[in-house]
Amino acid sequence: MWGIAIDPFNQSPIVVLKNKENPKEVLPIWIGHPEASGIMMVLNGVDFVRPLTYDLMKNILESLNVEVEKVEISDLKDGTYYATIYLKTPEGEIKHIDARPSDAINIALRSGAPIFVADHVMNSGKVVIDEIAPVNVEVSENNQAKEENEESTKEGNQALDEDLKRWLENLKPEDFQKFGKENH
Repeated sequence: MWGIAIDPFNQSPIVVLKNKENPKEVLPIWIGHPEASGIMMVLNGVDFVRPLTYDLMKNILESLNVEVEKVEISDLKDGTYYATIYLKTPEGEIKHIDARPSDAINIALRSGAPIFVADHVMNSGKVVIDEIAPVNVEVSENNQAKEENEESTKEGNQALDEDLKRWLENLKPEDFQKFGKENH
């Protein structure tokens, strides 16, 4: 996951999921303000004395010994994204729970579960950021090279983040027609 951005035209929050296998591919999903606030609280390490809704859900699942195995952005129909939360019961049974992506992501972040995107969903809704330059990293056995490697990776991630920010700032109204379209 890359984070939350704001649509420059209507101020709606966008959760941006980054493809781990190809960081140039991102999946923007427009979500509601309360759900975005919940995600930002986790990303920024904000805790409250009393549990908020997603924290309550996590606490309920934990008290029932139910584990969130993963969440998946599982489908895209008529411009609407769907998600599935995979829960593992104490008996080892896997339950599939239909959810909105924003709710599934909030629960995954709080429970430490991985977030996946189905291939057909990524292929239909992804944005490819072509201008991101690849980061060339050499692996070496000495600590200095390792530190340089980590620094290069950090610089590459910062460059990627800057490219994503630039992409969001330069969105045009016609760009919105591309998102959420299914390829038939």
